[in-house]
Amino acid sequence: MQKDFLKKFDPDEIIALLSPLLTEKRKERIEYILSLRTRFITVILYDLYHEHNMSAVVRSLEAFGIQDCYVIEKENRFCPSPGVAIGAEKWITIKRFKSETSCFDTLRQKGFRIFAADPPEKALLTRGKGAFDIRELNLEAGPAAICFGKELDGLNDHIRGLCDGTVYIPMLGFTESLNVSVTAAICLYELRRKLDALKGIDWHLKEDEKEILRAYWYLSSIKRGEKILLDLKKRQKKEG
Repeated sequence: MQKDFLKKFDPDEIIALLSPLLTEKRKERIEYILSLRTRFITVILYDLYHEHNMSAVVRSLEAFGIQDCYVIEKENRFCPSPGVAIGAEKWITIKRFKSETSCFDTLRQKGFRIFAADPPEKALLTRGKGAFDIRELNLEAGPAAICFGKELDGLNDHIRGLCDGTVYIPMLGFTESLNVSVTAAICLYELRRKLDALKGIDWHLKEDEKEILRAYWYLSSIKRGEKILLDLKKRQKKEG
């Protein structure tokens, strides 16, 4: 619903109307987070079916300052649980696709390299493409998206074939793999660490992207923000 409001209202208008209702501390917090937000790295979630995993990944994305989450919905609707995500879904952008082809094409048009996430033993069996430790992924080569498969089944060979390579997290014990949400969190932490260390590459949001998110976050920061925005707009028209 909030995205619909952004279509009806200019971001500047939303900000002007709602700004007096937010504390200076809240506005400063929004600006700080915007300064660290990025679309340079992202994840692709392939047909997850456990709400807990969906929610945990969304929470990790938001916590590490990554704005976009690409989801491929084949048999399952992507519905994060607000109770697990703790509201993190309000602050990121979820992009939905019905096929891996449309999702991958969209990312490649934006300059992304796409890597499949697999357990080590399976990753090292990759034929014809590189398989490497997530710590070795080079962000200096450009934006990167990591694709995670559904619970139990993981990724199929077709999707692996569409990827540019495979990444894995080294396993040092008897356990051969990790839960998908744990795997995503570790990969995101490592990529964020790499991102913060980059020099000479601007991974920040563009100013117009910040403006749209600023309006969206102002709206999300106020309880019943949509109704209040409409009421303020009506009042403005009457007074004008």
